[in-house]
Amino acid sequence: MAIIFLLLSLYYIDQPFLDVSDHGEFSLQLRFGPDGEILGFFDVGVLDRFGFGVSYGASNLIGAGDPDFYEIPGVQLKIVVIDQGFAAPEVIFGFDNQGYGPYTEPRYYTMSKGVYCQTGKTLLLSNIKVVPSLGCNYCFEGDNRFDMFAGLQIQFGFSSALVFDYSPNFNDALDQNKGNMNVGLKFIFYDELFFEFALRDLFDNGHSGADQQFNRMIRLGYKQMF
Repeated sequence: MAIIFLLLSLYYIDQPFLDVSDHGEFSLQLRFGPDGEILGFFDVGVLDRFGFGVSYGASNLIGAGDPDFYEIPGVQLKIVVIDQGFAAPEVIFGFDNQGYGPYTEPRYYTMSKGVYCQTGKTLLLSNIKVVPSLGCNYCFEGDNRFDMFAGLQIQFGFSSALVFDYSPNFNDALDQNKGNMNVGLKFIFYDELFFEFALRDLFDNGHSGADQQFNRMIRLGYKQMF
């Protein structure tokens, strides 16, 4: 059976990816979204089962008008509480206060995860690696709310991957009771670099007239060891 290298991803598209950086491993990512949004991420494996990351960016950084820099940096924490085994899935506890899109007190357009628990399993099928996961989270933005999310990455050999994720957006005032469905295509170069193009909000779920309805996102990523 072939062994396929799995490039570390911090997110499927919007939802946390089922992985934690190894000890001494770091990654850098840039995300380009609608409304001229640019977000930078830095993540490092502090221990084999614990990862720490920070992010910062702005809306309208590209285009006309003044950039709208986010008030505070984002923080990402991940810890593996159960390692994947033959029958047992991997279980991760995490925290992430980075949302997406314009920030209007007290929330991002696409809310952050807050605290979350995520479970899933990495499956190797010939030269295809499949990484499904399910999670639940409690967001502290707005009036606080419970939500759920799911992600799926299907990696083909060493060169490309299809990515899907979804969140129902329970009790979100900007939601039209459809949830957010995203799909992306990732190209992998030299086991260290990737380029991802994604279509977001396929159900056109944003409130009427919002620029954040069906939209596109590009992400660049790089991984290396200290």
